[in-house]
Amino acid sequence: MAKKQALGKGLGALLPEMGIQEEISNQEKVWEIPLSQIHPNPNQPRKEFKPESLAELAESIRNFGIMQPLLLMEEPDGQSYMIVAGERRFRAAALAGLEKLPCIVRQLSPSQLAEASLIENIQREDLSPLEEAEAFRSLMDSYGYTQEKLAQRLGKSRPHVANTLRLLQLAPQERKLLAEGRISAGHARALLSIADPHLRNRLLELILKEELSVRQAEAAAKKLLGEGEKPAPQPAQRRERAVLSDLEKQLTSSIGMKAHIQGSASRGKLVVEYRSEDDLQALLDRML
Repeated sequence: MAKKQALGKGLGALLPEMGIQEEISNQEKVWEIPLSQIHPNPNQPRKEFKPESLAELAESIRNFGIMQPLLLMEEPDGQSYMIVAGERRFRAAALAGLEKLPCIVRQLSPSQLAEASLIENIQREDLSPLEEAEAFRSLMDSYGYTQEKLAQRLGKSRPHVANTLRLLQLAPQERKLLAEGRISAGHARALLSIADPHLRNRLLELILKEELSVRQAEAAAKKLLGEGEKPAPQPAQRRERAVLSDLEKQLTSSIGMKAHIQGSASRGKLVVEYRSEDDLQALLDRML
């Protein structure tokens, strides 16, 4: 059997690989628990389950059963169990009409519970970008993970964690569009590269109206930033530019060659255009 991708010290340490029934039996007991005694984790990172995906899984369960047990944690009342990993299987089993489910029961700390639930979702069926970002933030806020430690625990790169967390900075409208799939996480990052709300709205309009790819959105963001970096001249700057322009005209008239003043009244340089050796010699004669 091909070995699955290692999960580091996260879910791999909490939920051993279970591709073969005999491997489970050798490690710990699998219980048949009534579906009615099982309930989802209210802090489950995944908020939405695609009906078509659940229907496909339910059909597979009808034909082959549940190939991998759920991971549960017993509640203090001793009569019910909360799902740590396997809510999709739980929901699909309910659709398939199963009354009992194969489960492994563990006692986990709150941080182990949160981490196992998050990693199980990431490894088995990707969370939406916003769900993943919210789950990352929850782990960091609740259990003191740094971005680097979180990346190590999840088997992700630190830039991936950082870029995912940045999605939480999106404006409500932008988050709604991302959740609806009208823009991608790549489009969202292009939007986040612009701080100015007006320019950002212009980019969002371009992405939606012209159906820009992520690369096109990034290029458009750079162009808009370039335009935004050129503020309108202030009154004092306009007056200074008018004075320098007048001096340029006087110099041009005096030496008979085009003169340019680059800089400001307090610091800059004077550039004089000449078109022949004679022009250059005439200019030198004036200066010496």
